[in-house]
Amino acid sequence: MRFYTLIHICEEENSIHNNSFVRDFDDQINLYFTCAKQLHRSLQQAGKELVVLTNNKGFLKKLNRDNYAIEILELNFNLQVPSGIHFYSQLFKVELFKHLATFTDDYIGLIDCDMICINPLPPNFENIIEYKFPMYYDITDQVTPAYGADTIVKDKQKLNKMKSVGLWSGGEFLAGPPAFFEVLYQEILKIKDEYSRDFKTYHHQGDEMLISVAIENLRLHNNVKIIDAGALSIIARYWSPKTLHVQKPIKAYAQHFLLHMPSDKRFIAGLKTEELKKESFFKTYKQHLLVTRMLETTFKGLKPYVKQARKKLSF
Repeated sequence: MRFYTLIHICEEENSIHNNSFVRDFDDQINLYFTCAKQLHRSLQQAGKELVVLTNNKGFLKKLNRDNYAIEILELNFNLQVPSGIHFYSQLFKVELFKHLATFTDDYIGLIDCDMICINPLPPNFENIIEYKFPMYYDITDQVTPAYGADTIVKDKQKLNKMKSVGLWSGGEFLAGPPAFFEVLYQEILKIKDEYSRDFKTYHHQGDEMLISVAIENLRLHNNVKIIDAGALSIIARYWSPKTLHVQKPIKAYAQHFLLHMPSDKRFIAGLKTEELKKESFFKTYKQHLLVTRMLETTFKGLKPYVKQARKKLSF
């Protein structure tokens, strides 16, 4: 199998949502591209490859000033995405699913770039690949404390016109044979246009809303077997700031295959090659978490002003 990550570029829409300070648009895209290089390095340690998928290969090659050897594949994207929506570029995953359905890989892993591979491919993942079972990442327990189960159910039912049990899928990890991505794409097409018209009325903007509805439909109403990769310790999402949900200590994820750190892109980008190795990585990350939380506690009262300044600095 091979892993893929999407870096879609649209300067007019400030295309990529950031959890980090950026100086300008080039810096914004370069932060994601540098994270992709780090992910590529860490996956290579596990004997796996990462391919960057984009709509503008020339833009990324211009940013690749260190001539790092990573495969970049340019694809055509024509999906109509509403202007001003949060996570604008991530919504192009919908069209990406259609592209992935045509790939010749036996099994495909589509992952976000702000994560690190910290262990070899586990036996359960190898068996899943052999059986060609699709996988997703269930983060219902992470989003429910933030939005409320009733809100999630209400919004999914409004969009889907069917009763929902409120499951929520993280957009950072999807895996399966090409045929799975075709099925997922067709399921999302049923709701995409309505979501694009009324996206401002939902509690969440971005690809996760569409993926969550589609995955729930496939699992509960179409009898498609889809495995939760989080429950099998294949992937975990970890936030360095304080969360509304109960988050395990970082040491609880030491045996996972992939660790997603959406609030720590600058940290990932700044890691040295030797710090990508498991023991060194966790030592460095624990130090980073200690400093981050000390600063969070110290400057808690200044948080509203920091957010305002961040908006000005980040466009």
